[in-house]
Amino acid sequence: MSDKPTLREDLWSRTYQVGVVVRDIDKAVEFYERLGIGPFVEGPSAHALERKIYGEDSPDVEVKGLITQMGPIEFELLQPVSGRSVQAEFLEKHGEGVVHLCAHTDDLDRDMADLTALGCRVISSAVLEDGGKFAYFDTREVGGLVLELFQTGTDWQ
Repeated sequence: MSDKPTLREDLWSRTYQVGVVVRDIDKAVEFYERLGIGPFVEGPSAHALERKIYGEDSPDVEVKGLITQMGPIEFELLQPVSGRSVQAEFLEKHGEGVVHLCAHTDDLDRDMADLTALGCRVISSAVLEDGGKFAYFDTREVGGLVLELFQTGTDWQ
C-alpha cells in the first residue's frame, strides 16, 4: 500500500467543460457559429470576484468568457482582456488553443487541499457573485493542460 496521497476516484468523472483561449472572442464566435456550434452566452468568468492569480489578489484581471453546449460538453471561449491571467500567459506562450478541462465539485476547499497535497498548486481562483467558485491547478507539466474545478453557486448550475 502506498503512502502517497490520492484523490477521490470519481473527481474527474464529472469533467464537463473544455476551455479554449482565443485572441478575438467575437471572431471565434462567428467562426464556430458558422460551423453550427452555438449560440454562445456569457459564462461565469465575467462574474468573478476576489480573483487571485498565483495566490495574489488580482483585481485588474479581466477575461471575457462565452459558453455553449456541444452535446454533454460545455465549450468555453476565453479572451484575456487585461491583467496577468493564466489565459494571457497561455496565449503569449502557445497562441490560441485548449487551455483547460473543468470538472464539477461539491466541495472545492476539500479538493483544493487534496490536489495541493499531490503537488498541484493553485494558479488561479475566484469567488463568483452567486457564491460559486473555481480554481485552476498547475498541471501543465505533462501536455501543457490546466485542470479546473468548479463549485456551482445559485446561477451557474
